[in-house]
Amino acid sequence: MKTKLDNRLLTVASCVEKGAYLADIGTDHAYLPIYLAENDMLSGAVASDIHKGPIESARKNIADAGLSDLIHTELTDGLHGIEKYPVTDIAIAGMGGMMIAGILEAAPFIRERKTRLILQPMQHIPELRRELAEKGYRIEKEVQTMAEGKFYQIICAVYDGKTREICDLEAYLGAYNIAHKTENKENFTLLCKRHLDILNEKIKGMEKGGHDATAERRLAEEITRELLEIET
Repeated sequence: MKTKLDNRLLTVASCVEKGAYLADIGTDHAYLPIYLAENDMLSGAVASDIHKGPIESARKNIADAGLSDLIHTELTDGLHGIEKYPVTDIAIAGMGGMMIAGILEAAPFIRERKTRLILQPMQHIPELRRELAEKGYRIEKEVQTMAEGKFYQIICAVYDGKTREICDLEAYLGAYNIAHKTENKENFTLLCKRHLDILNEKIKGMEKGGHDATAERRLAEEITRELLEIET
């Protein structure tokens, strides 16, 4: 029986280019590369994790699927040692945005090779977008999905060496999402509402503590305008 993925990993999988050599960092039992290999999407893959348990589980699942010749495993921290593989696409899903940024910064080979990045951060998403912009990565596209009642964002990027400055609105919503908001109004609406909820809670906490929340209020107003525009 073929591997099945939830909507989160299925959306990540949809961003991997056909024929790619995938590095799945912080692998979830190697479900992602196994699924892609079973659907003839990969030329090869390496699944890595810093912990022994997930790697042992990944090896068993890969062997059970008869894919040990196609999918390798590495017990390693981040992207250390992954440069020896002919990787074209890197998936990092389920980690914090700043942890993802740190993993990328410590791996110069992805910049030298212009490796495609498929990133699914769990938090600190605005901070990750800023890091990508400042460190010379171009965001090619973004996609969103719902899985088990939770909203997830996937960022696809590649290094081009051009540093960029992005405003607060672009950091929170994503310049790509703003430019393509009419193509998927439902997801853009969810994106706006999610960040408004977070900002409003932050504003309440700041004002309760006697802190100036002018910048946060201004950003909330900008997001509200984007939301009203898409709803009219």
